[in-house]
Amino acid sequence: MSSDCPGLKPSAGGYDPRLRDNTETLNSLIELARSHSLTYALEAPDESIVPTHIKPYSPDVLFLLNFTTAQRTALLHSPSTKVLVYTPANEHFGIGPVEAMVCGVPVLACDSGGPTESVVDDSTGLRTGWLRPPDPEVWAEILREILDLPPHDKQRLSDRGKQRAREVFGLDAMSQRIEGALMQAVSLGKVNGPSVIHLVGLLVLITSILLSLFLLFW
Repeated sequence: MSSDCPGLKPSAGGYDPRLRDNTETLNSLIELARSHSLTYALEAPDESIVPTHIKPYSPDVLFLLNFTTAQRTALLHSPSTKVLVYTPANEHFGIGPVEAMVCGVPVLACDSGGPTESVVDDSTGLRTGWLRPPDPEVWAEILREILDLPPHDKQRLSDRGKQRAREVFGLDAMSQRIEGALMQAVSLGKVNGPSVIHLVGLLVLITSILLSLFLLFW
C-alpha cells in the first residue's frame, strides 16, 4: 500500500516481539530495505516493542507494527493506496482481503488458504484481485501490472471488489448462510451436545467478525 506521503511505502501488520517468527520476519524486511538502499522507519502504538534505530525524516519505507484501527482505515481509504499485498501462505479465512475489497482496493495474495475463497482471480471480467504463489519475481510482475492499469480498469476492479464484499460477505448474505447452516444442522437430528455447542459458537464468532468489519467500513 502507499500512503499520502510521496514515495512512502507502508508495511503494516501485527507484531509480537516474543514470537521468533515475528522478529525474524521484521529483521528480514529491514535487511531487504537496506539491501536496496532504502531508508526506513518503525512505528508502533507501544514504543517499547520498537527496536532502537535512527528514524529518518522522510523514509522510503514505513513499518507500522500493531497499527491502530484508525491507521488501517486511513490506509485503506487513502486515494494513494494502490494495492493490499496479503503475504501469508495457507492462511485461514483472513479478513484483510475482504477489508480491502470493501474499500475498493485491489488485492494481491497467496494462492492458498482463505484468499482463494474471498478473492476472485479471473481474467474474464470478474477479477477482484490476483492470487499467485509466494514468488518475489511473480509478485513484482503483478504489482507492475496493477500500477499500470488504466483509470477505467482500476475503477471497474474497485467496483467489483465492493460488490463481492457486499454480496458474499455482507450481513444479509452471511445471515442467510448462517440460517441455512443452522437449518441443515437441525435436519441432521439428534447429535451430541458438544457438537451443537461448537457449531453455535463458530456461527456466533463469524457473525461478530463480520458485524465488526461492516460497522468499521460502511
